Amino acid sequence: MGQFDYIIVGAGSAGCVLANRLSANPSLRVLLIEDGGSNQHPFIKMAGGFVKIMGNPAYFRSFPVTQQPGRRKEMHAYGRGLGGSSAINGTWYLPGMSADYDGWGLPGWGWEEMARCIAQTESYRDPGAHAARGHGGEQQITPSTYSGPVFDALIAAFEQGGMPRVADITAPGTTGVGRSQYTVDRKGQRQSTFEAFVKPVRNRPNLTILTHCAVKRITLDQSRATGVICERDGQEVSFAAREVVLCAGVYGSPQLLQLSGIGPGAALQGVGIEVQRDLPAVGQNFADHQKMGVSFDLHNHPGTNREFVGWRLTRNALHYFLTRTGPLARVGMPLTGLISSEGRSDWPDFQIAAAPFAMRTINEMAERPGSPLTDKPGLTFSGYHLRPRSRGTVSLTSPDFRTAPLVDPKMWSDPFDQGKALELFKLFRKLAAMPALAPYIGAERMPGAAVQDETALIDEVRKLTECGLHGTGTCSMGNDPATSVTDARCRVHGVEGLRVVDCSIMPKPVSGNTNGPAIATAQRASELILEDRKTW
Repeated sequence: MGQFDYIIVGAGSAGCVLANRLSANPSLRVLLIEDGGSNQHPFIKMAGGFVKIMGNPAYFRSFPVTQQPGRRKEMHAYGRGLGGSSAINGTWYLPGMSADYDGWGLPGWGWEEMARCIAQTESYRDPGAHAARGHGGEQQITPSTYSGPVFDALIAAFEQGGMPRVADITAPGTTGVGRSQYTVDRKGQRQSTFEAFVKPVRNRPNLTILTHCAVKRITLDQSRATGVICERDGQEVSFAAREVVLCAGVYGSPQLLQLSGIGPGAALQGVGIEVQRDLPAVGQNFADHQKMGVSFDLHNHPGTNREFVGWRLTRNALHYFLTRTGPLARVGMPLTGLISSEGRSDWPDFQIAAAPFAMRTINEMAERPGSPLTDKPGLTFSGYHLRPRSRGTVSLTSPDFRTAPLVDPKMWSDPFDQGKALELFKLFRKLAAMPALAPYIGAERMPGAAVQDETALIDEVRKLTECGLHGTGTCSMGNDPATSVTDARCRVHGVEGLRVVDCSIMPKPVSGNTNGPAIATAQRASELILEDRKTW
């Protein structure tokens, strides 16, 4: 296929934005490589239908996880195929806070630059939008449309809990409660980054898109990346480029670097890979939001569980396909609360949501497999601790590219995170006890109101806490090659013509779900890449 200017590895949230921006210059030849498929399944376009394909290897890539103390065995899964995780996630949109980006301490990545990049990529047209929102970008964002007496009671309970109602929950420096916002377009369909950024320009003659093409490793000529070697249709193929940009995600990007001999030297030698560039920070500094949910019985209201089973599910599916509205047009919790436990009203560290919806407990699923929905109405609080201090690793166990790397989250390796998890759990209980919810709230289902002892609570909270799938940091930006992987222009230290652009370069976690920040990061990276092209 000849020489490309840029090879982008991974068509997820970041890769699709980069493909759009770089190929906008008709003189540049851009190759976008994705190991999954086209992701055009109707249950992907229907935001509420993604549970029907959950875990399907055609749409998800699974990663083994080191057994964490006191917890069940885990497997993490991220999106696969065009759009990556943006094609299979919960569509929850939060672009991050000003203190997140300023806190990175990197030139060119502060809030001034990132606020502009957020506005350039998003299209939000709700009347309540804050003044700096983007209206003409590719990524359409729409607010929750759910309403009803329980929703109103939840809003009131959050307000009673110290979170004032706000018109736009994504406003910079916001604490409060407002309608959740989703990457669902104004026609009621999920808008993945492929649909938003690549599909409208896929016929550009200088843009080549390859699916079902797995990258095995990056080719190197001494200290310069020259292209990639892939497997496609059972055949090994290679492509050359002036620059290779990894957008394979927080697990995939460090894996590809290590497969190519770039990473911790001793560890690479231990799995039989020749060291090309000893970079000890590759696969280190892994951070993820810790997530938790607590359900209660719901009184005086049928809840929404019944909308997703039996004849109602059939009715709602038909309604969706005819009108693109109804319960299946949105997924996830209809309201979002942001609150600070650290006295920073401009920088929340807890993200909370709630809905008259409930899933069966882990124990219930183990005893009686089947539908994850509870048989009787429930109300669930769910949330994240947004600034964990524990740091884990992503490492190879085999030189075979088909073998997924091993993830060790090292959950609660910093005791601070254990304390914050317990604090979040107690906040759920506090909100459930607010007067506004008195007509609706029932018994706490797990672990149950009888569990009050601090030691017993910690054991229960450990079981409830899980990975938020908002991973960052494994190819972290920084100035020191001993403690970072990429510089502030996304270039891999010591390797010319090689960059990483995805959530793995974020040195610290962001406040909120990572799809929005990944889009903004790719927008900013595209500017830097095109600036550097002037030196070719």
